[in-house]
Amino acid sequence: MFIALNEPRFEVTANFGKGNEAFLSWNFIFKFKDTQPEVLQCIRGATHLKFSENGRVCYHRDYWDAAEELYEKIPYLGGLMRWIKRRAAG
Repeated sequence: MFIALNEPRFEVTANFGKGNEAFLSWNFIFKFKDTQPEVLQCIRGATHLKFSENGRVCYHRDYWDAAEELYEKIPYLGGLMRWIKRRAAG
């Protein structure tokens, strides 16, 4: 991640938990090093965590839309993904 990106960071925007589970909503903020290095990018996502009896994370699952949140932001590939999305929508 640090090889291809500048200034990568996560910002937690919401969290809630119950029992031994928690959910986090987050924004992953970064800049591409090679293409558009001045443009701040944001990928929105969520994480589901479960904790064991000793309080350690025993389950971790991230949810995010790779097509919308990442592929559409990559030069050339982004144009193709947006075209496919428009065609699929009718």
